[in-house]
Amino acid sequence: MKNEKNTKEILKKLQDAETKIENAMWQALKDSNFKEELNSYKQVKMFLTSLSNLPDHIEKERNRILSYCLMRMDNAFVELGDKDKAVERTKEALEIAKKSENIVQIARCSLAYGTRLLNNDMLVQAEEQFTKVINIAEQYPEDVEIQQVLAWTYIIRGHILLGKSLYKQAVKVLEDAEKICLSINNYVGIAKANKLLVQAFKNLGIKESAEECKLKAEKYLKKAKAEKK
Repeated sequence: MKNEKNTKEILKKLQDAETKIENAMWQALKDSNFKEELNSYKQVKMFLTSLSNLPDHIEKERNRILSYCLMRMDNAFVELGDKDKAVERTKEALEIAKKSENIVQIARCSLAYGTRLLNNDMLVQAEEQFTKVINIAEQYPEDVEIQQVLAWTYIIRGHILLGKSLYKQAVKVLEDAEKICLSINNYVGIAKANKLLVQAFKNLGIKESAEECKLKAEKYLKKAKAEKK
């Protein structure tokens, strides 16, 4: 009975830790106070790494949340200008995600790791990670969280295509990303996809579509910021 009580208490604390991560992320979206965001993540990491001798199923849950925390920490570090160890940070997050065996977190971290590889001009290695996300998404077409990761993978690919001046392909990929984001009410994703679509349509000389996407990007960014008020 005592062990059961302890298990419930630990799971509740893990749930609280994940909520703290989510709250810090949304608060930073509103106020761009990435230093405060990072401090919140550091506190969560300290708690998570202090846990030991956990039952296997709780250990996996701890690793899932720890991986998420490390992924968000990397994002905050990068926002604060600390990019030098971004590849190593996201690789660590991915390795811990694999230990958790949580497919959503593995997909998230594969995307994060791929993005950092891309930022370091390691395009082949980055594409390997993006392909992993796409393969996972094909296996879980009804999973909203995984489809969300897929949408962001398309957004990153759209960014790559823009950089290569492949504007028509970029439009196709970004519109696919927008479609997924619309279906799951991911306002941040819709805003980002449309922001990139503005660039693509401008370069294609389609000013009307560029203006429409600009307005949509502004609209959905406002909705995203208002969502967690």
